Amino acid sequence: MNAEKFFTSDEQDRIQRAVIAAEQKTAGEIVPMLVTASDRYAEVEMTGLAFGLILGTFAEFIIHDPWALIHSQLLWPLAGAVFGFIFCKLPPIKRRLISKDRVAEAVQLRSLAAFTGQGLHHTRAETGILIFVSLLEHRVVVLADRGIDTKVQPGTWDEVVRIVTAGLKSGKPCEAFCKAIERCGAILAQHFPRSPDDKDELSNRLVTGE
Repeated sequence: MNAEKFFTSDEQDRIQRAVIAAEQKTAGEIVPMLVTASDRYAEVEMTGLAFGLILGTFAEFIIHDPWALIHSQLLWPLAGAVFGFIFCKLPPIKRRLISKDRVAEAVQLRSLAAFTGQGLHHTRAETGILIFVSLLEHRVVVLADRGIDTKVQPGTWDEVVRIVTAGLKSGKPCEAFCKAIERCGAILAQHFPRSPDDKDELSNRLVTGE
């Protein structure tokens, strides 16, 4: 689940070469990005802590020993709180405890922040495009700058989202990223062919983040 270690160095090189190859045909700038999670969702962990504390307190009440030392009587509540916190911190558990609306909001905000953070809104012809994947939430987002949106039909990038999603599900994420990048390049080349004076404005490497 760690974005920094998700791809090997060879796989990251493959993705970088895919970006370079795709941008040879277009004035567009393609940035692939992978993050561990779009938000910490600390409220889930706090809920687990509180619930574990309640269960631990209940367990202590059931097995209460009136002759036990006071610090021994606190053992069950504390153990329950720690267990609840750690349990809800596990990615498969946390993902199931977050509402769909909360996930959608977090991923949308993180992808928009990434778009501006990577300078995609500053390209010369407004032809930046972000392929954003958030591992915890199992979400893929493709964001294109204004120059692209004025010429590309709505729903065009749904195909790219499906390519990446299918690759992640089938255990071939590197291949999926490369195919998605290639497809983005082909779509952009139809509307924004590479000009003789075109310059590579952004990094071609896979961007990773927590």
